[in-house]
Amino acid sequence: MFMTAQLNVLTQFLSDHACSTTVINHLNQKFVNFEATLLRAKVLREFSEKRHILIIQSEMTTKQTDFAYLFAPFILANLNQTVLYTSPLTDQLQSLLKPYYQIEKTINLTEKDETVLESLKLRLDFQDQALIEQDFICFELFKALTLSEIQTIFLITDYPIDIQGLYEIERYFRIRIFLIRPQDHQLQSSFQYQADDLNMQQLLFKYKDATHMALCREFSEMNARILTLLGLYDNYRAQNLVEDMFYSEHIYEKLSVYAEYMQTKLQNNVLSPKFKSVSSLTM
Repeated sequence: MFMTAQLNVLTQFLSDHACSTTVINHLNQKFVNFEATLLRAKVLREFSEKRHILIIQSEMTTKQTDFAYLFAPFILANLNQTVLYTSPLTDQLQSLLKPYYQIEKTINLTEKDETVLESLKLRLDFQDQALIEQDFICFELFKALTLSEIQTIFLITDYPIDIQGLYEIERYFRIRIFLIRPQDHQLQSSFQYQADDLNMQQLLFKYKDATHMALCREFSEMNARILTLLGLYDNYRAQNLVEDMFYSEHIYEKLSVYAEYMQTKLQNNVLSPKFKSVSSLTM
């Protein structure tokens, strides 16, 4: 597949699915020389002063464990970590975030916009596209490897992943990749909750009913793992810190500031639906 033999590690991390021609075609459309871009980023990553985190999450269903990690980028941004988050756009996502800004719309960001978002330490990218799950994972992971500032990747999916293949990518590209399977937590949890019943006002504000208090504890436990994997805190402190963010409205404040900026840009620019093909994530 690649002229540089070592790059073939990219084809080995999906347990039962090879990288499709659809993904390859999209990558060739996006990059003049995809292979050269990968190799250049590999070298520059070691010298990059920026240490960004990317969260790639498979399409969310109505399961509570899927939506817990939607709040991870706001939590990390509040801890002064620059984070990019990408996931397929779904009806459930729109129902949760549409009150804040039009996530189904896209705009052309200027250099000034990039500077503002850099200061917020946050970028959300919801993909309205027809890629199947494994192709979405492939495309977003490959694209991330072309960005030297991406130092850590969280891959959140229940799709079968070959751990050894993922390790080979990690080792060759000098990048950290953490695999999180939401289903693992779901199997261990006795608390059941449907995302359709989630009330953002209850979850993100101080006063919660009993159900959202339990959901807050559940989400805090799940997101605490990300903080511990990054080496920021031990699990006990991380869980308390995240839970406090849900009660102190810090997550809501970060979401509001980001959403207000993006909605203002949308209103001041020509609105257009997201492309049905894969859109880019730049930083």
